[in-house]
Amino acid sequence: MTDVIEMEGKSVENALEKASSDLGVEKENLVYEVLEETDRSFIGIGMGKKIKIRAMAKTPETVAETSKKILGTLLDFMGIQAVVEIQDKMAMEDNIIHVFLEIIGDGSGLLIGKHGATLDAFQHLVNKITNRQFSGSCNIHVDTENYRKKREENLTQLARRMSAKAKKTQKPVFLVPLSAKDRKTVHMALKEDQEIQTKSTGDGPMKRVVIIPSRHASGSPAG
Repeated sequence: MTDVIEMEGKSVENALEKASSDLGVEKENLVYEVLEETDRSFIGIGMGKKIKIRAMAKTPETVAETSKKILGTLLDFMGIQAVVEIQDKMAMEDNIIHVFLEIIGDGSGLLIGKHGATLDAFQHLVNKITNRQFSGSCNIHVDTENYRKKREENLTQLARRMSAKAKKTQKPVFLVPLSAKDRKTVHMALKEDQEIQTKSTGDGPMKRVVIIPSRHASGSPAG
């Protein structure tokens, strides 16, 4: 069964109903674009309007293929030679389609950037364009060289080392400025430790996490 179809109807709604029937999916799970709109009543044959649409089923498979093409186009535009692969763990949870893309590059780290900034930029753009095409509810995860897992492991180890230092010295310990995702990793790594508390401090998207011995803790919660 194809996931993309072109269909004609007397109205968009009528064309969508036909596409829904042919694709075997509910209309709510279709995205579409109008290809042609013709008003034939002016020639006096009483046929009224004709609408032609291209409809696509919103499934993990179609979202994955679309986001893969988008990422590939972005890489080509940047002059980066790489291959994009779809990982098998795509799924739908709470009506959100999760797709995992892996960029196979030359291993130079160019695709990652400082603290993953370049990789995050690609992920942001792919999510923005894909969600525009599919009317939202898509979460595209972009990785290369297993960077995200390694980054999470390194941050977790750092958090535990700095937590031990805070408890030993009984003084707050400040980490370097981190992105919201990295701060969340630190907070989650230490959330079960009853001897310390964590909170974010600073302005802008890059904030510092401060690890505070519990008896000194006060102020705003983690964020």
